[in-house]
Amino acid sequence: MEEYDFGLCWTSDAEQYLFINILRKECTQRSLRFILIDENNLQEISAALKKHKIKINFCLDLASDTPNLEDVFTRFVYQLKDTDTRVVADPDLVRFFADKSITHFQLLKAGIPVPYSVIIRNWDPNRRLSEEEREQLGIPLVIKPAMGYGQKGVNIVRKRLTLREIALARDFSPGDNFLLQRYIEPKSYGDDPVWYRIFYLFGEVAVCWWNPQTGVYRQVTLREFDQYKLSSLPRIASEIASLTGIEWFTCEIAMDSKTEEYIVIDYMNDQFDISSKTQRPAGVPDELLLLLARRIVAKAWDYKLEKFPLTHRAVWFTRMKLKDEDA
Repeated sequence: MEEYDFGLCWTSDAEQYLFINILRKECTQRSLRFILIDENNLQEISAALKKHKIKINFCLDLASDTPNLEDVFTRFVYQLKDTDTRVVADPDLVRFFADKSITHFQLLKAGIPVPYSVIIRNWDPNRRLSEEEREQLGIPLVIKPAMGYGQKGVNIVRKRLTLREIALARDFSPGDNFLLQRYIEPKSYGDDPVWYRIFYLFGEVAVCWWNPQTGVYRQVTLREFDQYKLSSLPRIASEIASLTGIEWFTCEIAMDSKTEEYIVIDYMNDQFDISSKTQRPAGVPDELLLLLARRIVAKAWDYKLEKFPLTHRAVWFTRMKLKDEDA
Protein backbone atom coordinates (compact mmCIF):
# COMPACT_ATOMS: atom_id res chain seq x y z
CA MET A 1 0.00 0.00 0.00
CA GLU A 2 1.27 3.46 -0.92
CA GLU A 3 1.08 5.87 2.00
CA TYR A 4 0.84 9.68 2.00
CA ASP A 5 1.33 11.85 5.08
CA PHE A 6 -0.39 15.01 3.86
CA GLY A 7 -3.23 15.37 1.38
CA LEU A 8 -4.77 18.58 0.08
CA CYS A 9 -8.19 18.71 -1.58
CA TRP A 10 -8.21 21.59 -4.05
CA THR A 11 -10.30 22.74 -7.02
CA SER A 12 -8.22 25.05 -9.22
CA ASP A 13 -4.69 25.64 -10.52
CA ALA A 14 -2.55 24.87 -7.48
CA GLU A 15 0.73 26.14 -8.91
CA GLN A 16 -0.31 29.79 -8.72
CA TYR A 17 -0.99 29.68 -4.99
CA LEU A 18 1.85 30.61 -2.64
CA PHE A 19 0.17 28.75 0.23
CA ILE A 20 0.22 25.44 -1.65
CA ASN A 21 3.83 25.89 -2.73
CA ILE A 22 4.77 26.54 0.92
CA LEU A 23 2.85 23.41 1.95
CA ARG A 24 4.88 21.32 -0.48
CA LYS A 25 8.14 22.82 0.77
CA GLU A 26 7.26 22.33 4.43
CA CYS A 27 6.29 18.71 3.79
CA THR A 28 9.57 18.10 1.97
CA GLN A 29 11.57 19.56 4.85
CA ARG A 30 9.84 17.19 7.28
CA SER A 31 10.08 14.21 4.91
CA LEU A 32 6.29 14.03 4.67
CA ARG A 33 4.81 12.65 1.45
CA PHE A 34 2.44 15.20 -0.09
CA ILE A 35 -0.44 14.50 -2.48
CA LEU A 36 -2.71 17.03 -4.18
CA ILE A 37 -6.25 15.83 -4.88
CA ASP A 38 -8.01 17.92 -7.52
CA GLU A 39 -10.63 17.45 -10.22
CA ASN A 40 -8.07 15.78 -12.49
CA ASN A 41 -7.18 12.87 -10.22
CA LEU A 42 -10.08 12.68 -7.74
CA GLN A 43 -11.75 9.62 -9.29
CA GLU A 44 -8.46 7.78 -9.64
CA ILE A 45 -7.49 8.37 -6.01
CA SER A 46 -10.98 7.47 -4.80
CA ALA A 47 -10.80 4.17 -6.68
CA ALA A 48 -7.35 3.46 -5.24
CA LEU A 49 -8.67 4.08 -1.72
CA LYS A 50 -11.52 1.63 -2.28
CA LYS A 51 -9.04 -1.02 -3.40
CA HIS A 52 -6.77 -0.28 -0.40
CA LYS A 53 -3.92 0.63 -2.73
CA ILE A 54 -3.22 3.96 -1.03
CA LYS A 55 -3.61 5.48 2.41
CA ILE A 56 -3.76 9.21 3.21
CA ASN A 57 -3.08 9.85 6.88
CA PHE A 58 -3.92 13.56 7.11
CA CYS A 59 -5.89 15.77 4.72
CA LEU A 60 -6.74 19.47 4.54
CA ASP A 61 -10.06 19.94 2.75
CA LEU A 62 -10.27 23.20 0.81
CA ALA A 63 -12.53 21.86 -1.93
CA SER A 64 -15.76 20.30 -0.70
CA ASP A 65 -19.19 21.91 -0.53
CA THR A 66 -19.68 19.97 2.69
CA PRO A 67 -23.43 20.55 3.24
CA ASN A 68 -24.09 19.19 -0.27
CA LEU A 69 -23.94 15.39 -0.14
CA GLU A 70 -24.08 15.25 -3.95
CA ASP A 71 -20.78 17.13 -4.21
CA VAL A 72 -17.98 14.80 -5.35
CA PHE A 73 -15.43 16.30 -2.96
CA THR A 74 -17.86 16.01 -0.04
CA ARG A 75 -18.27 12.31 -0.76
CA PHE A 76 -14.52 11.97 -1.10
CA VAL A 77 -13.72 13.54 2.29
CA TYR A 78 -16.26 11.21 3.88
CA GLN A 79 -14.48 8.34 2.15
CA LEU A 80 -11.25 9.61 3.69
CA LYS A 81 -12.81 9.85 7.13
CA ASP A 82 -14.20 6.33 6.81
CA THR A 83 -10.68 5.05 6.08
CA ASP A 84 -9.33 6.71 9.25
CA THR A 85 -7.84 9.78 7.63
CA ARG A 86 -7.61 12.82 9.91
CA VAL A 87 -9.65 15.32 7.87
CA VAL A 88 -9.38 19.04 8.59
CA ALA A 89 -12.05 20.18 9.12
CA ASP A 90 -14.12 17.15 10.13
CA PRO A 91 -17.03 17.04 7.63
CA ASP A 92 -19.62 16.03 10.22
CA LEU A 93 -18.78 19.00 12.43
CA VAL A 94 -18.75 21.33 9.43
CA ARG A 95 -22.15 20.08 8.21
CA PHE A 96 -23.66 20.78 11.62
CA PHE A 97 -22.08 24.13 12.43
CA ALA A 98 -22.16 25.55 8.90
CA ASP A 99 -25.90 25.99 9.47
CA LYS A 100 -26.15 29.46 10.99
CA SER A 101 -29.71 28.79 12.16
CA ILE A 102 -28.17 26.18 14.49
CA THR A 103 -24.86 27.85 15.30
CA HIS A 104 -26.49 31.16 16.20
CA PHE A 105 -28.35 29.66 19.14
CA GLN A 106 -25.37 27.57 20.20
CA LEU A 107 -23.22 30.71 20.39
CA LEU A 108 -25.97 32.66 22.12
CA LYS A 109 -26.37 29.95 24.75
CA ALA A 110 -22.61 29.95 25.33
CA GLY A 111 -22.62 33.70 25.97
CA ILE A 112 -20.76 34.57 22.77
CA PRO A 113 -21.96 37.97 21.47
CA VAL A 114 -23.92 37.71 18.20
CA PRO A 115 -26.33 40.11 16.43
CA TYR A 116 -30.00 40.02 17.38
CA SER A 117 -31.54 37.57 14.89
CA VAL A 118 -34.88 36.14 13.82
CA ILE A 119 -34.94 32.78 12.04
CA ILE A 120 -37.30 32.37 9.08
CA ARG A 121 -37.84 28.63 8.68
CA ASN A 122 -38.17 27.15 5.20
CA TRP A 123 -41.63 25.76 6.00
CA ASP A 124 -42.91 29.18 7.10
CA PRO A 125 -41.83 31.60 4.33
CA ASN A 126 -44.73 33.98 4.96
CA ARG A 127 -43.99 34.40 8.66
CA ARG A 128 -44.71 37.95 9.76
CA LEU A 129 -42.55 39.74 12.27
CA SER A 130 -43.98 41.06 15.49
CA GLU A 131 -43.58 44.75 16.28
CA GLU A 132 -41.07 43.82 18.98
CA GLU A 133 -38.99 41.85 16.47
CA ARG A 134 -39.08 44.72 13.98
CA GLU A 135 -37.99 47.14 16.67
CA GLN A 136 -35.11 44.89 17.77
CA LEU A 137 -33.93 44.33 14.19
CA GLY A 138 -34.18 47.96 13.17
CA ILE A 139 -33.35 49.32 9.72
CA PRO A 140 -31.09 48.62 7.94
CA LEU A 141 -31.07 44.89 8.60
CA VAL A 142 -29.34 41.90 7.03
CA ILE A 143 -30.91 38.85 5.37
CA LYS A 144 -28.61 35.86 4.98
CA PRO A 145 -29.16 32.18 4.10
CA ALA A 146 -28.40 29.83 6.98
CA MET A 147 -26.15 27.66 4.80
CA GLY A 148 -24.57 30.52 2.85
CA TYR A 149 -20.86 31.27 2.73
CA GLY A 150 -18.54 33.87 1.25
CA GLN A 151 -21.26 36.57 1.57
CA LYS A 152 -23.31 34.76 -1.09
CA GLY A 153 -27.01 35.50 -0.83
CA VAL A 154 -26.47 38.20 1.80
CA ASN A 155 -28.70 41.24 1.32
CA ILE A 156 -28.84 44.49 3.29
CA VAL A 157 -32.39 45.86 3.54
CA ARG A 158 -32.22 49.64 3.88
CA LYS A 159 -35.97 50.34 3.82
CA ARG A 160 -38.91 48.65 5.53
CA LEU A 161 -38.70 44.85 5.30
CA THR A 162 -41.42 43.17 3.23
CA LEU A 163 -42.12 39.59 2.22
CA ARG A 164 -40.65 40.45 -1.18
CA GLU A 165 -37.12 40.70 0.25
CA ILE A 166 -37.52 37.32 1.95
CA ALA A 167 -38.89 35.83 -1.29
CA LEU A 168 -35.88 37.13 -3.23
CA ALA A 169 -33.54 35.60 -0.67
CA ARG A 170 -35.41 32.30 -0.89
CA ASP A 171 -35.08 32.32 -4.69
CA PHE A 172 -31.31 32.44 -4.19
CA SER A 173 -31.28 29.38 -1.90
CA PRO A 174 -34.55 27.38 -2.12
CA GLY A 175 -35.31 25.21 0.89
CA ASP A 176 -32.87 26.99 3.19
CA ASN A 177 -33.66 28.71 6.47
CA PHE A 178 -32.88 32.42 6.64
CA LEU A 179 -31.60 34.75 9.30
CA LEU A 180 -32.81 38.30 9.68
CA GLN A 181 -30.13 40.10 11.68
CA ARG A 182 -29.66 43.52 13.15
CA TYR A 183 -27.19 45.38 10.97
CA ILE A 184 -23.97 46.09 12.85
CA GLU A 185 -22.49 49.45 11.92
CA PRO A 186 -18.85 49.14 13.01
CA LYS A 187 -17.09 51.84 14.95
CA SER A 188 -14.25 53.51 13.06
CA TYR A 189 -10.71 54.42 14.03
CA GLY A 190 -10.05 57.24 11.58
CA ASP A 191 -11.05 55.90 8.17
CA ASP A 192 -10.74 52.25 9.19
CA PRO A 193 -13.69 50.16 10.45
CA VAL A 194 -13.14 48.31 13.72
CA TRP A 195 -13.65 44.95 12.08
CA TYR A 196 -11.38 41.94 12.47
CA ARG A 197 -10.86 38.68 10.68
CA ILE A 198 -9.42 36.12 13.06
CA PHE A 199 -7.59 32.95 12.05
CA TYR A 200 -7.82 30.04 14.48
CA LEU A 201 -5.16 27.36 13.94
CA PHE A 202 -5.25 24.48 16.41
CA GLY A 203 -5.23 26.73 19.46
CA GLU A 204 -3.12 29.48 17.92
CA VAL A 205 -4.70 32.74 16.82
CA ALA A 206 -3.80 35.50 14.36
CA VAL A 207 -5.85 38.70 14.46
CA CYS A 208 -6.16 40.89 11.35
CA TRP A 209 -7.74 44.24 10.66
CA TRP A 210 -10.27 43.69 7.87
CA ASN A 211 -12.27 46.08 5.72
CA PRO A 212 -15.60 44.49 4.70
CA GLN A 213 -15.99 46.96 1.82
CA THR A 214 -12.64 46.34 0.12
CA GLY A 215 -11.78 42.92 1.53
CA VAL A 216 -8.28 44.20 2.33
CA TYR A 217 -6.70 43.18 5.60
CA ARG A 218 -3.45 43.20 7.51
CA GLN A 219 -2.22 41.52 10.63
CA VAL A 220 -2.53 43.33 13.97
CA THR A 221 0.78 44.34 15.56
CA LEU A 222 1.73 43.69 19.17
CA ARG A 223 1.48 47.40 19.93
CA GLU A 224 -2.02 47.61 18.41
CA PHE A 225 -3.10 44.53 20.35
CA ASP A 226 -2.17 46.30 23.58
CA GLN A 227 -3.28 49.79 22.53
CA TYR A 228 -6.79 48.75 21.48
CA LYS A 229 -7.20 46.11 24.21
CA LEU A 230 -7.90 43.22 21.83
CA SER A 231 -7.36 40.33 24.24
CA SER A 232 -11.06 39.40 24.12
CA LEU A 233 -10.82 38.55 20.40
CA PRO A 234 -8.60 35.44 20.75
CA ARG A 235 -10.77 34.38 23.69
CA ILE A 236 -13.95 34.58 21.59
CA ALA A 237 -12.33 32.65 18.73
CA SER A 238 -11.14 30.00 21.20
CA GLU A 239 -14.65 29.70 22.64
CA ILE A 240 -16.05 29.16 19.13
CA ALA A 241 -13.43 26.45 18.58
CA SER A 242 -14.29 24.78 21.88
CA LEU A 243 -18.01 24.89 21.10
CA THR A 244 -17.76 23.58 17.53
CA GLY A 245 -14.78 21.23 17.85
CA ILE A 246 -13.42 22.76 14.62
CA GLU A 247 -9.72 23.59 14.84
CA TRP A 248 -9.05 25.42 11.56
CA PHE A 249 -11.30 28.36 10.66
CA THR A 250 -11.74 32.10 10.46
CA CYS A 251 -14.38 34.26 12.08
CA GLU A 252 -15.20 37.96 11.84
CA ILE A 253 -15.75 40.22 14.82
CA ALA A 254 -16.70 43.91 14.71
CA MET A 255 -17.14 46.60 17.34
CA ASP A 256 -20.73 47.85 17.35
CA SER A 257 -20.68 51.65 16.99
CA LYS A 258 -23.80 51.94 19.17
CA THR A 259 -22.71 49.84 22.14
CA GLU A 260 -18.92 49.65 21.57
CA GLU A 261 -19.18 45.92 22.23
CA TYR A 262 -17.55 43.24 20.09
CA ILE A 263 -20.07 41.24 18.05
CA VAL A 264 -19.35 38.05 16.07
CA ILE A 265 -20.52 38.71 12.51
CA ASP A 266 -19.27 35.66 10.60
CA TYR A 267 -19.43 32.69 12.95
CA MET A 268 -17.16 30.06 11.43
CA ASN A 269 -15.59 29.68 7.99
CA ASP A 270 -13.52 26.51 7.61
CA GLN A 271 -12.62 27.07 3.93
CA PHE A 272 -11.30 30.59 3.87
CA ASP A 273 -9.53 32.21 0.93
CA ILE A 274 -5.80 31.45 0.82
CA SER A 275 -4.74 33.63 -2.10
CA SER A 276 -1.77 35.82 -1.17
CA LYS A 277 -1.52 39.59 -0.99
CA THR A 278 1.14 39.46 -3.71
CA GLN A 279 -1.52 37.90 -5.98
CA ARG A 280 -4.26 40.41 -5.23
CA PRO A 281 -4.71 43.32 -2.78
CA ALA A 282 -7.41 41.50 -0.78
CA GLY A 283 -5.27 38.40 -0.33
CA VAL A 284 -3.86 37.02 2.93
CA PRO A 285 -0.58 38.68 4.01
CA ASP A 286 2.28 36.46 2.80
CA GLU A 287 3.83 36.22 6.26
CA LEU A 288 0.54 34.91 7.64
CA LEU A 289 0.24 32.36 4.82
CA LEU A 290 3.65 31.05 5.83
CA LEU A 291 2.41 30.63 9.40
CA LEU A 292 -0.77 28.85 8.25
CA ALA A 293 1.18 26.40 6.12
CA ARG A 294 3.75 25.68 8.82
CA ARG A 295 1.13 25.07 11.50
CA ILE A 296 -0.98 22.67 9.44
CA VAL A 297 2.09 20.70 8.32
CA ALA A 298 3.33 20.58 11.93
CA LYS A 299 -0.02 19.03 12.90
CA ALA A 300 0.33 16.42 10.17
CA TRP A 301 3.83 15.68 11.51
CA ASP A 302 2.46 15.25 15.06
CA TYR A 303 -0.24 12.98 13.69
CA LYS A 304 2.32 10.82 11.89
CA LEU A 305 4.37 10.47 15.08
CA GLU A 306 1.18 9.77 17.04
CA LYS A 307 2.00 12.75 19.23
CA PHE A 308 -1.07 14.56 20.45
CA PRO A 309 0.21 17.39 22.64
CA LEU A 310 -2.19 19.34 24.81
CA THR A 311 -3.68 22.22 22.85
CA HIS A 312 -1.99 25.43 23.88
CA ARG A 313 -2.99 29.02 23.32
CA ALA A 314 -0.83 31.49 21.41
CA VAL A 315 -1.42 34.76 19.59
CA TRP A 316 0.67 35.45 16.50
CA PHE A 317 1.65 38.96 15.45
CA THR A 318 3.24 40.32 12.34
CA ARG A 319 7.01 40.74 12.64
CA MET A 320 7.69 44.05 14.36
CA LYS A 321 9.14 46.92 12.36
CA LEU A 322 10.77 48.97 15.07
CA LYS A 323 10.43 52.31 13.30
CA ASP A 324 6.70 51.79 12.84
CA GLU A 325 6.23 50.47 16.35
CA ASP A 326 8.07 53.41 17.92
CA ALA A 327 6.33 56.06 15.84
